[in-house]
Amino acid sequence: MVAGYNKSELIGIPTLYWGGDLENLQEMKYKGIFYEIDEIFNPIYIDAYVDLYVMFKKNISQLLFTDEKKDESKLKDIDDSLKNLNTFISELSGVKSFEEKISPEYNKYKNENLSISIKSEIAVKGIYSSVVPYIKRDDDEILYPTSGEGRKKLLTYAIFNILSEDNDFRKNKFQKINIFLIEEPENHLHRAMQITLSNILFVENRYNYLFITTHSSYILSEMDKVNLIRIYNENKIESSSIVYNVPTEFVNNKKALNSGLTEAIFFDKVLLVEGPSECILFDKVFREVEGLYYESKGIYILCVDGFGFKPYYDILRKLDIKCVIKTDNDLRKPKNKDKYDTIGFNRINDIINDENNLLPKLKLDSNKVSDKREIYEKNIDTLDKIAEQYYIFLSRCSLEEDLDEVVHEEMKKYLNKEDPVKYLKDAKKKHMIELVEKLKKEDCEKIYDHYNFRCLKEVLK
Repeated sequence: MVAGYNKSELIGIPTLYWGGDLENLQEMKYKGIFYEIDEIFNPIYIDAYVDLYVMFKKNISQLLFTDEKKDESKLKDIDDSLKNLNTFISELSGVKSFEEKISPEYNKYKNENLSISIKSEIAVKGIYSSVVPYIKRDDDEILYPTSGEGRKKLLTYAIFNILSEDNDFRKNKFQKINIFLIEEPENHLHRAMQITLSNILFVENRYNYLFITTHSSYILSEMDKVNLIRIYNENKIESSSIVYNVPTEFVNNKKALNSGLTEAIFFDKVLLVEGPSECILFDKVFREVEGLYYESKGIYILCVDGFGFKPYYDILRKLDIKCVIKTDNDLRKPKNKDKYDTIGFNRINDIINDENNLLPKLKLDSNKVSDKREIYEKNIDTLDKIAEQYYIFLSRCSLEEDLDEVVHEEMKKYLNKEDPVKYLKDAKKKHMIELVEKLKKEDCEKIYDHYNFRCLKEVLK
């Protein structure tokens, strides 16, 4: 598309091109505001504040299609009833009085020997002219108006669901391809309803061609096989996108995987951590160092608990979101084996897939803290390069030992334990909360400035 401007008409007139070869596109013919493409596609725009009643009336012929032959007797009964209705209306004293007064007054302006009559629009415009949807409970006959913006919106989407599947609707639109454009569907819907709507949009396959703009992670909770486009608003004229498919191994846990991812994609910088203990500690440090509302600066901490780092890391980076990882220097003995594998090293190798910065695959005799620190020191140059290039930070040992190196005496005092590391590992989340509640601002600044936790500074750059 090339933007144009008609100075005499003071309107923008875009020139559209199409074809199968980007280097040899043909100009699209147009007449007025309609282009050739309008003969193929039927865009259906559902704005954030869609008017239920306007939409209902616009599509009433498709929604309430009447088989005149089948309903012939009923239609006659209705027609007779409407005639009787207007007869009764014309006999009302107030109507008679108004008609007697208004006709002479009108003829003063233009004497056409006309008279003014008051009639029901239902009788004049047809039986559907004043039809609107009401709500009725299954166990009574009382009608309730569809008030409340949330209720109206749900009913609106229910109607669009019908239209999206209605063959008559497609025929009336000359069998065009329907493209649904939905703007901020989360408006006026609470969390549970947003998740339900996500299921309808992404799981039930009601809409073959669908574009959505949203600020809600709940609307995206069931997303799969979608093209994610992240739109920026500060000093960036190009957006980033990625085709997102839920990894096969996580299909059964799609909602849990998506819940973290959909939160993260609305931020500029994401710190990926292994478990809730890291979330609790780093949240405390950020609030003390950066401020209570550090999230407003585009920073988010995401716990990958159970899913691993790679599915999040790959997607977030392709959406141009700065992604920082803090992971443990784990050792693990495979079943029926005598040696321990360097799981932490292997994890990093899998994520970066960089032959120039490969960490060695080692076999160790034991799983001691000293062994972990030793292999870290031997490979510190490579680990520092990886941290600089890929923002992946390996612990010298694990969160608890790394923290102990920084604030050992403070931890002993706050937790009243001679071995605070063991205490923290005994009930990680519970005991980390206990520690964090007692950490002071100076403790957090000490943690923030230490080499073991330089990932925190990287997030704030």
